[in-house]
Amino acid sequence: MDRNVTNVSQLQKISKAVKNLHTEIEIEAFFKELLTDSEIKTLSKRWCILEMLEQGCTQREIAKDLQVSLCKVTRGSRILKNNKSVLAKCLIKEK
Repeated sequence: MDRNVTNVSQLQKISKAVKNLHTEIEIEAFFKELLTDSEIKTLSKRWCILEMLEQGCTQREIAKDLQVSLCKVTRGSRILKNNKSVLAKCLIKEK
C-alpha cells in the first residue's frame, strides 16, 4: 500500500471527524485525546509563530523567543503570504 495514499486517507478521516464535532470543548478534547503532550506543544508553537508573524514580529525575534529554527518561522511566513492560505484566513477570523 502506498504510504502517501494512506496519509491522505487518514487526514480525510480526521478532517471529517473534526467537522462533525459541535463545540470548542469537543474539539479540544478530541485533540487532547489524539495527540501527545509533545505534539500539542509543537502544534501550539506553530500557531504562535503564525500569530507573531501576523503581529509584525521579525522572523529572527520569533525564532529566538520560541526557541525554534528560522526554517520553521520562514515556513510560517510563506504560508501567510499565500493568498489561498486557510491558516491565514483563520488568523484573520480570530482577531
